[in-house]
Amino acid sequence: MTKKKPTDVAYLGHPGSYSYQAADEMFPECAKHQFRSFKDVVKAVESRDCDRAVIPVENSIAGRVADVHQMMLTLPLEITKEYLLTIAHALIAPVGTDVTLDLVKTIRSHPQALLQCRTFIEEHCPQAELIETSDTASAVRQICELNDPEHLAIGSLAAAKYFGARLVRESIANEPDNMTRFLVMARPEDVPVNESPDLTSLVIQVDHTPGSLIRALEAFHETEINLTKLETYMFSKQTRNPTFYVDAGAGINDQRMKDCLNRLQSCALSVKFLGSYQASPKRKADLGFLPILKEKEE
Repeated sequence: MTKKKPTDVAYLGHPGSYSYQAADEMFPECAKHQFRSFKDVVKAVESRDCDRAVIPVENSIAGRVADVHQMMLTLPLEITKEYLLTIAHALIAPVGTDVTLDLVKTIRSHPQALLQCRTFIEEHCPQAELIETSDTASAVRQICELNDPEHLAIGSLAAAKYFGARLVRESIANEPDNMTRFLVMARPEDVPVNESPDLTSLVIQVDHTPGSLIRALEAFHETEINLTKLETYMFSKQTRNPTFYVDAGAGINDQRMKDCLNRLQSCALSVKFLGSYQASPKRKADLGFLPILKEKEE
């Protein structure tokens, strides 16, 4: 059975946000629908108001997006694709205003963008109060409404163009190679079946006893599957046992992954399957995203 193509895509923020940019690049023919929170984005797909969710999960400079990382524990959707988007942060002001950096009172942006531009802020605007917004495009919209050169935003070139703002400084991220990893999510019954996945994401819980994690990791070693990511969760009501997010370099149709999951069932308390999908061709170790290691040639 061929799954129907997505027609409606949910994303966080406003037109001009990086989430919108990622959604538009992946699904140019689809209608894009904006939401104010990650939970609302997921709910829109779960309730069938939209077909796909596009969500940022981690950045090469600032690391994982905490809200999304926590959401993975109970995620009702399945990951179908990853997409690495180059992030080009700019300092943005209302059009027609003259900006003096040492007189700037506030800088608004999404918390991740503020972290990714911390070096520039501390060097040029250390006196500025940092105000967090739900997304970068919202920050640009707010400073345009204020129309005051003492209140600036950090956002994308697309957001500046969309809201008719002007660029004060371009390329202000801490590192020049700044990329964000986005995940595309769908209801499990709508996941495409005609792809060749080579990356599988899992959440694993193990006993709080010596050697429990090692025994779980041995399942990957014994089946010759390399890990591109292993992250721990803080203890909470949902994670009363040691809990780990794993990206493993083999697709769910790969016999190695099937064998690995069988081994994990005997040594882990629980294994939550998040999705199996194709790794982005942009993955490079020096960009913060490890590439997939292919099977050894015989």
